Amino acid sequence: MTYKYLLLAASACLVTGCIVLSVPGGFSPVQGPLAQQHVSTYTAKMSGLLSGTISVVLANDEACQGRWAFVSKSMEGQGDSSAGNAATSSLAADWDLVYGDGYYVAHVVGNKLYARATLTGDKGTIVNVELSNETNTRGNTKGVAVDNHGNVFKVSVYN
Repeated sequence: MTYKYLLLAASACLVTGCIVLSVPGGFSPVQGPLAQQHVSTYTAKMSGLLSGTISVVLANDEACQGRWAFVSKSMEGQGDSSAGNAATSSLAADWDLVYGDGYYVAHVVGNKLYARATLTGDKGTIVNVELSNETNTRGNTKGVAVDNHGNVFKVSVYN
């Protein structure tokens, strides 16, 4: 029932042109070269309501940004082209690496609030991101990201 009202409110905002939601987040390296540099978290900014943008500045001041969008049931496992993104592969093994064995199957698969993004850096880095909010509650959005340099990140959304 709450989800229905959320969609109604979101639609009303889109029609009336109200300001889009923006929240801070973080990309914490857990594996790969950046994890070896002992940087705890790279600050990120996420905006949008039913889709939007993610931006993060990684090592060497590389600004990465891209669009995120919810993945429909028909697109799960096929990548997301609805937001103009290149296809992203499922990061199931990375979810389990970051949050524990079996996390992806137990908490992500089949979730209605599941989004993907591909971020492009201004120095050539490509970052694939997946986000999920299993309980549709504030403060429960979690994610993972993998870049083309062998880095795996825990993604936090501070909503």
